[in-house]
Amino acid sequence: MSVVVTNPLDIKCPKSICQSKIIRKNAATLVYRQPRVPLPGIGETTVVEGKTFDVPQEISELLPPDTESVDGWFWLLTDMFHFENIGFSHVDDGQKYLSCADCDLAPLGYHDTTVVNANEKEYLIAINRVAYIK
Repeated sequence: MSVVVTNPLDIKCPKSICQSKIIRKNAATLVYRQPRVPLPGIGETTVVEGKTFDVPQEISELLPPDTESVDGWFWLLTDMFHFENIGFSHVDDGQKYLSCADCDLAPLGYHDTTVVNANEKEYLIAINRVAYIK
């Protein structure tokens, strides 16, 4: 039996002039996924407005001890109405990119329209592409 880990902090847009809340505390589940179509910029350091975004210690401590990279780790919601604030792109190769609905910063994550697990859709926000409210 695996342990379900939820986000211990509110998740917000990383853009300093925006910072809209995207997901409320304890609303999303931490999962590892390999996107069928890689997110643009995946594997690169997340930089917004010249500032590098590191995953806070409270979040990195939730990952398995042998984790070498945060790439592939996402916050999962199974209902798009559980987001506080999110935008969707048009479908591109079966995938929709998720953005901040207020400032259009993207991609923060994705929704693969071809994947349904246990009759639930998956909406995924990369843990290293957002900021956190402590």
